Amino acid sequence: MSRLLVFCLALVAGPVLASDSGFWLERQAGGSREEALALSTEVDIQVTGMLALVEVRQQFFNQTGDWAEGVYRFPLPDRSAVEQLRIRLGQRLIEGEIQEKESARATYEAAREKGQVAGLVERDQGNLFSTRVANIPPGEMVEIRIGFTQPVEYEHGRFRLRFPTTAAPRYRPAGELERALRERLESALETGMPQRPVQLTVDLRPGLRLSNLESIHHEIEVENLGSERLVTLSDGADWSGRDFELVWEPEDTGEAATAAFAESFNGHEHIMLNLVPPQAFEARDTPREVILIIDTSGSMSNQPIEQARESLHYALASLKAGDRFNVIEFDHQARSLYPQARGFDEDRLVEAAQWIDSLAAGGGTDMGPPLALALGAPPSGGFLRQVVFITDGMVGNEQELLERTELELGESRLFTVGIGHGVNGSFLRRMAGAGRGSYTAIAETSRIAERMSELVLQLESPVIHDLEVTWPRAVEPYPKTLPDLYVGQPLSIIARADKLSGDLIVRGTSNGRYFERVLPLEDFQPAPGVAGQWGRARIEALENRIVAPGEEALVDAEILDTALDYSLVSSQTSLVAVDRTPARSREAAMQRFKLDTSPAQGRSGSLRAMPATDAGSVPAALRGALALLLVGLLLFQGRINRDGGAS
Repeated sequence: MSRLLVFCLALVAGPVLASDSGFWLERQAGGSREEALALSTEVDIQVTGMLALVEVRQQFFNQTGDWAEGVYRFPLPDRSAVEQLRIRLGQRLIEGEIQEKESARATYEAAREKGQVAGLVERDQGNLFSTRVANIPPGEMVEIRIGFTQPVEYEHGRFRLRFPTTAAPRYRPAGELERALRERLESALETGMPQRPVQLTVDLRPGLRLSNLESIHHEIEVENLGSERLVTLSDGADWSGRDFELVWEPEDTGEAATAAFAESFNGHEHIMLNLVPPQAFEARDTPREVILIIDTSGSMSNQPIEQARESLHYALASLKAGDRFNVIEFDHQARSLYPQARGFDEDRLVEAAQWIDSLAAGGGTDMGPPLALALGAPPSGGFLRQVVFITDGMVGNEQELLERTELELGESRLFTVGIGHGVNGSFLRRMAGAGRGSYTAIAETSRIAERMSELVLQLESPVIHDLEVTWPRAVEPYPKTLPDLYVGQPLSIIARADKLSGDLIVRGTSNGRYFERVLPLEDFQPAPGVAGQWGRARIEALENRIVAPGEEALVDAEILDTALDYSLVSSQTSLVAVDRTPARSREAAMQRFKLDTSPAQGRSGSLRAMPATDAGSVPAALRGALALLLVGLLLFQGRINRDGGAS
């Protein structure tokens, strides 16, 4: 009997992933569940500068004997965006299209009721997306291709690309049938079936000369193609259990490097310029005026105020002779250590440290007064003013504070530090963006030294400040107001114009001296994804725009138009795919199943990997019959074992 079972599994299941990387089918009606047959995964990633385009191809098998609807949800990395949906069922290929959100849902539901194969991708909240596939025939394998973009991370002079391989569904204890299936699938693999159920390829186009390229957790093969690199998993590489992390380092010349890309789309030219700082930079001739603000309101009681005090001590330690500083604390009112910023020396360091240690949390929260104190007067002549705002962000007048920051910022830079697990990170990130600074999150006391050391290094190492970009003609750029370029913080500038030619000129001040770099536009590398990145940047700017009451509908309309023009899933649009050929009668019963993934052991904000293999190699009817035969054999074998018989 075991040979027959292995033969059936080989035909029905094909190659499988380990049990911790599979999917589960959960019957919504009645609460019963069964394990989805785990198939292979194919991932193609193309990296352009600091942008990655990812396509994940998956297939799963409807072994239920009935028409089914597959539903699964997956979180994407921060600032990712779904752009593509394709469904292949037999010889049919169903292409997705972007529609207004309600229209897309109506299209999908109408197709489902008519018995048509259909797919729908929606953004639930934040970066959580859900995908549905309706009318999967019994005994059939359906292939789903989802394409999305994600930014490449950069820290400490290294670029880093992460893709989750531990993308498993929530663990559920296996019953007798599940254990038997797993045992026999393992036996099937031992008989000589494919041992690499996962294929991953990275087409790396960094736009910079590299000094190092490595995979942190997996063995890889690297092929040099001029300035590009083609990266694949090595044969026999152990894929499961660890996320794929690819890291590369640019050659460090001691100066800011540039990587420039271009794409024509919809009659417009799109330009992306990445400014990459050197790994180390000593700004000897850039004196700073640092204003430290600490939230001492009641919501900061206990551990948050302790973390905030410790964070201030780290910031004070970064000051040097010749800098100026002040410290402000606030609850429902604001109080400062000095009436105005003072020159830094050892005596004032001791005085400030004692004042900080005496601070206690209590009272209400009003961020207006400390902002007025910090931003009210212009910075001292020749000093770069950096305002560090340490808080949990628990306020009710976010819009007012954002408006105030933009109006009163002047020549200052505002850096926000979020303290604790309940911090309002979204608000503090927007506040830092309005202030031409950056946001740092500190949830645990154990991470104070690490996170504040990174911020301190950034603050004391401005590579280029007061940046300006001169374009050869009118463009629509993002960000509208450029931040400074710091060590550890690359800057991406993206713009659109009807037509571009000539030179792009970057100007600023570096270590007290004039900086200028001329970049001929004809030297920009053609690269896919630049146009879509511009569309996402515009949508993000619209979502963060400060609008008067009653103007929200106008902003929503602009977001909708941009998302439709650039085929992007957004708060106003969804991705829907429909096959116009009826696959079953309207009266046929359809069961619904849910494939629900969850972050794997501390991982969050990552796309859950999706299985894929070759569909259509075995006729659907035969596969369905084999699946039913297999289940029957397993149940019969289990009954014999329970009754004391032999298998």
